[in-house]
Amino acid sequence: MKAFKILIIILFCLVPLGVFSQTVSGSFFNLPQQKVYLNAYTGLYMEVLDSVMLSHDKRVDFNTQLEKGMYQIETEYGFAFDFLYEDDDVKFVLKDINKLEEIIFIDSQLNTDWYRYLSFKEQTMNSLDLLKPLLRSYDKKSEFYMNALNEYRKLQDSFVSFTDSLSMNNNYASSLIRVDKFTPLNLDADFQKQRNELIANFFNEVDFNDLSLIPTNVLTTKIIDFLSIQQTSGQNHDQQIMAVILGIDNVLYRASVNFEMYKFVFQYLIEGFNELGYEEIVDYMTRMPYSENLKCDENQYNELLSVVEFNSRVKIGSIAKNISGKTIFDEDFDMYNFDNEYTIVYFWSYSCEHCRENIRQFKSFLDENPNVSLVALSVKGDLKKIKSIVKKNKLDGYFYHDGLEWNSPHVSNYAVTSTPTFYVLDKNKNIIYKPFDFEELVKFVNIIKQ
Repeated sequence: MKAFKILIIILFCLVPLGVFSQTVSGSFFNLPQQKVYLNAYTGLYMEVLDSVMLSHDKRVDFNTQLEKGMYQIETEYGFAFDFLYEDDDVKFVLKDINKLEEIIFIDSQLNTDWYRYLSFKEQTMNSLDLLKPLLRSYDKKSEFYMNALNEYRKLQDSFVSFTDSLSMNNNYASSLIRVDKFTPLNLDADFQKQRNELIANFFNEVDFNDLSLIPTNVLTTKIIDFLSIQQTSGQNHDQQIMAVILGIDNVLYRASVNFEMYKFVFQYLIEGFNELGYEEIVDYMTRMPYSENLKCDENQYNELLSVVEFNSRVKIGSIAKNISGKTIFDEDFDMYNFDNEYTIVYFWSYSCEHCRENIRQFKSFLDENPNVSLVALSVKGDLKKIKSIVKKNKLDGYFYHDGLEWNSPHVSNYAVTSTPTFYVLDKNKNIIYKPFDFEELVKFVNIIKQ
């Protein structure tokens, strides 16, 4: 009995330790009072974990359970910055939101390292970009060329030395830096050989079994950079599509060493290219390349099939899911009953600066296109502020807000992974186009009006 009592005491002492939250706190010096969000990178989209009002003394304090990964502080009016979390509380001071490079992290070596790296990388890349045109156009025997070549080499060597020094700290930041850093070019080789070597060595520092890369933007950025270098200026459209597919094939082969990594990369790519409207690439990815290499059970394999199904819902030519209910102004509507020749379905967030600009742009667009109906669904934002911006711009349309944010069934039905997202429907509510942005929307509508 005595031993049992001791065990109970130990359990009561230990249980709270497992539920303590981590603290993320900081001070802003020149930020007006507004709501501030704590967001988490999931790799696929940003997940809102918590929100607080900026205090009168310009402080924010979050007490939220965190796991190892990359997070973001985002203000209501669109300012944002990232930070890393591994084990310790995160404290920051930002004196000027226009000088993010001057952010101070208190007792956080990994965030200090990460921001030092980002700043040094940006400076180096800017300098290298200035030198590249000189190295391509000047006489290789000229003194000017040799000076530029030596300067390029010094910059590359300096970058390697700097990143190597940060890697010695052996923390989460150093592991991300190893993945993120660029591969130095062999300047003695011609352009084609440089490109081939870059492609061959691009993922040398990436461990696709390292799942801590998933809750960041580091691996996804690396993958997009890799796909971009597959294309060259001399390729036509079909050749560019094939080059991207070959790049995707390379990435998925590497990711197939781990089911969770493969699922993440596969989902990121198929949803991204679906969002951009590249039907040829999405069709290729529905075959789930290299999934046969995966060590997974039937349930896991079905997870991949569900990703394919999710992204097949909004293919060009498919019938759009109906949207109906009450608008933010308490008006009944049913999209399937619209008589206009075209309907635009628009997903937006109040915290997204581009989205708010689109809302303002829709006024003149709708005035010029009376045969177009607008259904605008706000994924995230305060209802009062959503109503205010719609009223201020005197917009005609159907504005919907169910308060469920990314859990809304409409977000799922339309495979929305980011805002803004546009769809153009014909009179029968078939999806006929998925514009990348507002400019593409305007161009498309102008074409079909002719």
